[in-house]
Amino acid sequence: MRKALFLIPFLCLTAACVTNPNGTKMKASDEESKLEVYNRAMFNFNYQVDKKVLKPIAKGYKAITTQSIRNRVTNFFNNLEEPAYAVNNLLQGEIKDSGKSIVRFAVNSTLGLLGTFDVASGWGIEKKKNSFDATMAMYCTPDGPFFVMPILGPSTPRYLIGWGVDAMADPMYWALWDKQDEDWGVATSYGATALKYINKRAENMSLLDSLEEGSVDYYATIKTAFLQNRQKFQSLCAQKADEGGSATSYDFDFEDEEED
Repeated sequence: MRKALFLIPFLCLTAACVTNPNGTKMKASDEESKLEVYNRAMFNFNYQVDKKVLKPIAKGYKAITTQSIRNRVTNFFNNLEEPAYAVNNLLQGEIKDSGKSIVRFAVNSTLGLLGTFDVASGWGIEKKKNSFDATMAMYCTPDGPFFVMPILGPSTPRYLIGWGVDAMADPMYWALWDKQDEDWGVATSYGATALKYINKRAENMSLLDSLEEGSVDYYATIKTAFLQNRQKFQSLCAQKADEGGSATSYDFDFEDEEED
């Protein structure tokens, strides 16, 4: 359960930011001020790691691969996300979409050569992306404050939990479950993760460069873009209530705040 355990210290860190040592709740302004100092420091750390390590590696990767190869890599990892889509569509009552995700995974994993080709879309079986983050939002779980994770970047408590749960739905995670103590299993696991994010960094090179070049405050730009992207989750809780479902709010003691 490495990925689940990985979340615990950061959730504790976030919880510590909303309470004083004596257990009393901090004022919102104090909380935001302390988080802002931490966020900017961590963002700068991530920026330097990206600038000196990740971006040069991504540039080298892009130089020795073609767009067609990168598309195959993107498709492969996108296909591994279909089981998570299926589970979350089901949890949200979207039974038809859940079935489509299962069919897509089966078709693309076989006829699509391990998902490197999206055969299912060619057959009219369109992808319905979903996440545990969205599932929690539908059941009115607060998002929590914005904070920056080491290496992983912008996040919120709900986003981070959702990411961890979805990661454990990855077929590769389960395929290597009993191989974690073997050298080849460890190498395969970390190698696949590295390839996934290097490929993603390479494919978003131009977008991130243009964002940085057009920003007076790059941190503020990324924060705004991240939070604006999360606006799509705001209506899920209200939508469930309108449909006659329960709109129970699960309060984790965080102040309310509000990917192809």
